[in-house]
Amino acid sequence: MGERPREARITLGSKSYVLETALDRSKFNEIEAFCQNLYKKLDPDSDHERRLVLGWMVMAYKLQQAEEKLGLLLEKYTFSIESDESEAKR
Repeated sequence: MGERPREARITLGSKSYVLETALDRSKFNEIEAFCQNLYKKLDPDSDHERRLVLGWMVMAYKLQQAEEKLGLLLEKYTFSIESDESEAKR
């Protein structure tokens, strides 16, 4: 996010949206491709708005899973450091 905010267009399904973003073009393009890929995987018989909500829910779920895994890793790492420090004092 090193660039000044600029307008960028993203298309999901048949609709385009103009957004303001500070992401560099390369990162924005990565995120756009991820979103388009996810959108295509959702039930094509659902209307556009429902697919957007489903996509939002999928991404929220994946973010929650990542946060939980990161929390577990941090607990393990913190415990490991504390154990090492305890043993070093002995």
